[in-house]
Amino acid sequence: VKRFIYASTVYVYSRDGGFYRCSKQASEHYVEEYEKAYGLQYTILRYGSLYGPRADSSNGMYRIVKKAIETGLLEYQGSPDSLREYIHVEDAALMTLEVLGSQYANQNIILTGKETFKVADFLNMISEISGGVDIEYRKIDSPFHYKITPYTFSPKIGKKLVNNLYTDIGQGLLQLMEEVYKEVNGGKLC
Repeated sequence: VKRFIYASTVYVYSRDGGFYRCSKQASEHYVEEYEKAYGLQYTILRYGSLYGPRADSSNGMYRIVKKAIETGLLEYQGSPDSLREYIHVEDAALMTLEVLGSQYANQNIILTGKETFKVADFLNMISEISGGVDIEYRKIDSPFHYKITPYTFSPKIGKKLVNNLYTDIGQGLLQLMEEVYKEVNGGKLC
C-alpha cells in the first residue's frame, strides 16, 4: 500500500452530524496519526451532499425522490433556506480518481458541487421536472444538519484543576522505589 484513501464528510469539523460526524473525525485523526508513526501516506476526501444513480436508502436525496415517486409528495425535514453544494456521484467519482495524483498526498480534500443551492430551489427543480409534485417542509430542531455551512470554529478550552493537598515528588519517588524494591526482593525491605 502506497497511500491510504479515506472517505470522510464535510461535517467532520461541524457542530452538526452527531455520531456520524464524530466517528469520521476520529477516523481522520487515526489516519493522520498513522502517517506520522509509520509513514503511510494518505488522502482524506470530505464529501458533500451526493446524489445520482445507484444510490440507496442511506442517501438523503434518494429517500426524498423515492418518497415523491411513491406518494406524490416531496418531503424535507429541515429549513427550505438551508444551503447545499450538491455533487453528482459521477463528478465525485472522477475527482476521487484525480486525487490519486502525488500532489494530493497527505492532504484533506473537499469534494462538493460547484453551485450553492437553497434546499427549496433544489426541491422546486425536482417538483418541476416531475410535473409539479407538492413540497412539504417539516421543521425539526436537529443536531444532524447544518443550515448555511458545515464549518464550525469551536476551540475547546480546558481548565486546569490543581489540588492544594498533594504528594511531593520526592515522597512519590520514595514510595515508587519502595514498591519496586519489594517486588524485586520478594516483598522484603532491607
